[in-house]
Parts: sequence; C-alpha cells; structure tokens
Amino acid sequence: MATTSPTTATLARSLNAIKLTEFSNEIERIQALQAAYALIGRLETPWETIVRLGMNQPALSASLKVSKDLELFEKWHGRDDVPMTSSQVAAMVGADDALLVRLLRHLAANHMLEEPSEGMFKPTPFTLSLVAPVFGEWIHYIYDAMIPCFYKMPEYLSKTGYKNPVDPANGVFQFAKNYKGDLFQYYDSHSREGQSFNHVMGAVMAQQASWLDIIPHDRIVADHLSGQPLVVDVGGNIGHDLERFREAHPETATDLYLQDRAEVIQHSKCPDPVNKMAHDFFQSQPIQGSRVYYMHGVLHDWPDEQACNILKMTREAMRPGYSRLLIHDHVVQEQMAHPHTTSYDLTMMVKIAGQERTESQWTKLLRLGGLKVVKIWRSPLAVQGIIEAELAEEAVSS
Repeated sequence: MATTSPTTATLARSLNAIKLTEFSNEIERIQALQAAYALIGRLETPWETIVRLGMNQPALSASLKVSKDLELFEKWHGRDDVPMTSSQVAAMVGADDALLVRLLRHLAANHMLEEPSEGMFKPTPFTLSLVAPVFGEWIHYIYDAMIPCFYKMPEYLSKTGYKNPVDPANGVFQFAKNYKGDLFQYYDSHSREGQSFNHVMGAVMAQQASWLDIIPHDRIVADHLSGQPLVVDVGGNIGHDLERFREAHPETATDLYLQDRAEVIQHSKCPDPVNKMAHDFFQSQPIQGSRVYYMHGVLHDWPDEQACNILKMTREAMRPGYSRLLIHDHVVQEQMAHPHTTSYDLTMMVKIAGQERTESQWTKLLRLGGLKVVKIWRSPLAVQGIIEAELAEEAVSS
C-alpha cells in the first residue's frame, strides 16, 4: 500500500491552509492564483484533464443552472444561509431529495458549497454572490448564449472552411440561434435575453478593476480646458465606468457625456447633470474637442474594418495636441497569454465575430484609424489594459 511522504503531506497541508484573507494585497492574491492554475496543469494526468473538461465542468454548469431555476440560493439566503440537509433543501425548493442530493454533492465537490459534516451543506461566498441579479444572471446567460455558441462553433467552422469569422451579422451566434442580423438587433427583438445581456455586462464592469485603478485619472482633470467636454464615454452601456469617474471627481459632472444606443441609455445609472445621449458610434461624433474619448469593451466587439470606422468617427472630433482616446480592453500577450484574455477572445469570436488584440495589432489598427499609441497603461490588478492614443501627425496635417 502506497504511503504519503512527509514532504508531500506537508505541502498538501500548506496548500489547504491558504486562505483568501491571508494576502496583504490584491496583487499577491492574483499571483498566487495564477501559480495555482499552473500547478493544476502540471499535476493533472491526461485522464484527469479529460474528466474535468468532459464531465466535471459540464455537470457543474448544469447543476448551477438547475439551482438558479429553482431559486435555490435565493431561498436559502432568505433562511440566513444556515447549514441544511439535502432533504431540507429539497423541501425548500420543491424538488426530489434523491435528485437534489446528487446536485448538492457535485457543487460541494467543486467547492461551490461547503459540506461541514456528512449530509449537511452550506452556501459559500460564490453561491451567495449569485443571489445578486447583476451577477447571478450569468448562470442563465451561460445557457442562453455562451454554451449554444461554443457547441455550434466546430460545426460552423467546418461549414465555412475554417476561416476566421469577420461578419458580425453572419457568424457563430447567428448559426447557433438560426437568426439573421447582428447581436444587438437580436437582443433588441428578444427582450428577455436582451435584459439578461445588459445584466451580465453590468457584472463584467462591476467585477473587474476600474479604469481608475489603471490610469492616473487626476491628470485628466488637471489638463482639462474649462467649459469644454472632459470625458465622452463612447458605447458606455448604462454608465458603470463614467459613474466611477463622477464619484471620484463630482465637480466635473456637467462636462461628462455618456453615449450608447437609445434602448440602453434610458437605463443610465448616471445622475443629472451628467449628459446622457443616444449615439451610433458608426456616425460622426457630435461632441467635439473633448479631453478624453473613452471606449471600454467597444472595439473588441468588431472586426478590423468596422473597428477602424469607429476610430475614424472619433478621430474627426479630437482636438490636435489635446484630446486623447483611451481604449480599455485586453492587450493579448504574444506568449503565454492570460486565460481570461484567450477566453474573452474566443467569446468575442463566437458572439459577434470580434477579437481581442495584441499590442502590435492595436498599433496597426490605430494607425489605420489615423491615430498613434502614446502609451499602454497596465496594472497588476487588471487583466485588461488601457491604450492611450492621440491623433497621428498625418491626420493632424490633413
């Protein structure tokens, strides 16, 4: 019978003892997490990887979806998240105990629930987070939009000769949904899924490091010409990012502009006197000479041709030597990219024929749009970066 060596036992105890609260800052936590991801890759056998990919993760996603459909976590939270047996949970949600215990066991095996004693289960910080609609909606969105697209991706690519998708109105999403039109047209005509999409976009903004954590924003205000626009948030959804800026610099509210489609702007979270306006970023930018034009998660939605057109519309409004374009997006590392970035890249591909770009791809795209990179701002707190750009000399002279 094999025995565990003292060194291995000590290592396992050390790993099991690590708690979230032990890290002195977020940078240390992120570094440890990345090391843990790499450790799994080194320790797993090929068979263990197949089981994880082919059975464990699909079963986990399905178990979470059933739990959300039953409002399990919400009802549990209403009972103060106390430990419960599977029978108690089943009675609470009106489901068969023989079914529920199987789902709960799998959730506990993947640390989605605690199992403090045999047959007892308790929510974790993750399942508690699913009670909030803006975050919990992700579970429904995964099944409505993500899984169907990735399921159909191999078939779509086979039918199209394995060409890189570049048509936002005729890609994997349309193939999976049997729909003609682009993603935003689909969500306009499918209100429930459209509301779900807006919720998860809010969660994306809320869960990531703020742009204010990446770039020194005080200098934006310091260099601002009085009475002129300060920040134009282009395609800013309901204003998550702009509201963070307003909270940091409340005196600037009248010089802030939130732009998006009319259907989105009506749900803006930015209070007056922040300017809210419907705007199509494929049309000329109506706010001229702003200190900053800000785009978060806009250009990754579009292939190069459409992204270049968006840039040109913005470029025409920029004041030479003064205006800056800030692009808050992933900047893909040329080697060993972060898995969040590669996941985003393939998600953009299947949803809207978009892409995440490397530094060289961003430089090329901006040059085609009449702009040049001033600096790429990064932070160890954020997977994404901020590309600061200004008018290219040839664009100024023309």
